[in-house]
Amino acid sequence: MKITKSFVLVVVNLIGDLWLGTMRKPEFYDKQTAAVRTRLGYAGFVAAAALMAAGAVTWLCLRIY
Repeated sequence: MKITKSFVLVVVNLIGDLWLGTMRKPEFYDKQTAAVRTRLGYAGFVAAAALMAAGAVTWLCLRIY
């Protein structure tokens, strides 16, 4: 449950960063990814969050413009 909550928070904040240009401090993301224990898990967590955020922003841009 903790990983899921962290994942959702990271994705939502990345969407905000990409869409609105609000910049979170790196410490926020470090705190959220602390739930992942292995290096492979960390890489998967970050890659999946980045892909979901980029996909959501791309979808929003295509829907608006």
